[in-house]
Amino acid sequence: MTRIVSKIRREIATSQIGLVPEKGTRIAIFTLPMLMERAVEVNDVYLCFVDYSKAFDKVKQSESFKILDQLNIDGKDLRILRNLSREQVAVIRIDGEFTDFTEIKRGVRQGCVLSPDLFNLYSEVILRNIIDMEGVKVGGRSITSLRYVDETVLIANSQENLQALLSVGTYESESMGLQLNARKTE
Repeated sequence: MTRIVSKIRREIATSQIGLVPEKGTRIAIFTLPMLMERAVEVNDVYLCFVDYSKAFDKVKQSESFKILDQLNIDGKDLRILRNLSREQVAVIRIDGEFTDFTEIKRGVRQGCVLSPDLFNLYSEVILRNIIDMEGVKVGGRSITSLRYVDETVLIANSQENLQALLSVGTYESESMGLQLNARKTE
């Protein structure tokens, strides 16, 4: 599993600071205000806080395996991961009555040590198409987003560019099965 995790983590952009070793909540709390302070010196700054509905539950396992395959994860390791997610079933209780077994085809496994990395990789693929778009300039770099696991802040230098980031991000998210929660996205 160590080989898989290290390959995945090499693919994760520095804008993802959640569930990444040597990063975390303290860095997340510090980064956005510091970024805004520096960006405001030379840019207008517009933010959109994006929330996904049940993000971990909506990951398409088939897409997740395609992504892992594109990373050239060793065939044996990929088979192990496929076997871990094969034949997952659940029983649901509704008004005290239990349903028949239902096959689980979406989501990352709850409690699996790989789940945070798999989700980060999944969201990485979604947001790669906004990296080259117009963000705010800080230290000679254009920054379009900051992420803490499934929480994303889109960052732009104009309302128009923010709308473009949101449109592309929404399209890419929906194509991968994730839905933005309109009530919590602001």
